Amino acid sequence: MPETGQSLLKILICDDDPADRKLVRTYLQRMTGREIVLLEAGYTEEIQNALDRGRIDLVLMDNQMPEKSGMDWLQEIAKRQLAPVIMLTGSGTEEVAVQAIQEGAVGYLSKNNLSQEKLVNTIDAALDKWTRLQQAMATKEKLERLANFDSLTGLYNRQAILGKLRELINRAKRYNEDFSLSMLDIDHFKRVNDRYGHLTGDEVLEKIAALIRRNIRDTDIAGRYGGEEFIIILPQANLSSALVVAERIRNIIENAEMKDSVGNVFAITVSQGLSGWERDEDAYSLISRADEALYKAKANGRNRVEISPGSRLKARI
Repeated sequence: MPETGQSLLKILICDDDPADRKLVRTYLQRMTGREIVLLEAGYTEEIQNALDRGRIDLVLMDNQMPEKSGMDWLQEIAKRQLAPVIMLTGSGTEEVAVQAIQEGAVGYLSKNNLSQEKLVNTIDAALDKWTRLQQAMATKEKLERLANFDSLTGLYNRQAILGKLRELINRAKRYNEDFSLSMLDIDHFKRVNDRYGHLTGDEVLEKIAALIRRNIRDTDIAGRYGGEEFIIILPQANLSSALVVAERIRNIIENAEMKDSVGNVFAITVSQGLSGWERDEDAYSLISRADEALYKAKANGRNRVEISPGSRLKARI
């Protein structure tokens, strides 16, 4: 059998027929080249317990299972990416084979005329296919991350945050929801780069991003809009709620310690402009109003939060 990076292969045999399980077990026990641990399950509770207990490297699933069909198990295992699945069937019809592959099986075997050679070859091919699928998925996720996330801060990049904003506008229109947006800018960031160097400047950006991420809700969305400027989108939050969040973030950043390359400690402050989404407003208009408020915060001394003149502040909390 091919190496998959693990010396031990844990195989779960799912079949409610003890005779069929014994046949498969006998073939597997004759296999050489690597250590194999066999687990057997004939009923729903046994299968679930085996899947919940830990790592399974391969599942041999009979199509005809009591209570919950093998195809249903396949769908669940494939959706959760728990393990590669080879479907076994007594009928051996092409229709079942096609359905199994479409539902996520990486192999298919008919129990009619089953032999050790067929079983070994199918397992080899299935494990190889699973490895390639996992590698392709990892590559896809990496490319998606590169396309959507800022490499320095780990937040959404400009294109992605604008896309998220447009999605939220569409949702707010559909469900008549409030949401707010903050534009956050690091005060005197050029001085940081000039005095401490660009590496320290990058570390400041990373720390600011981390502080933002830790102090917003899971449903909030943060992104690096460009340079030292960030956008924070607060779904289902009116300006009163958004102001509380913005002030908390401003205060936390003001009191956070920044350090240069030799350990000198310095402080950073941020200014923010808030705007609350108005009905039928597009992303450009919402950002423009937040940017206007940010400019006002800068003009009024920095290290403060200002609200866009076009936004209606509801009762503060």
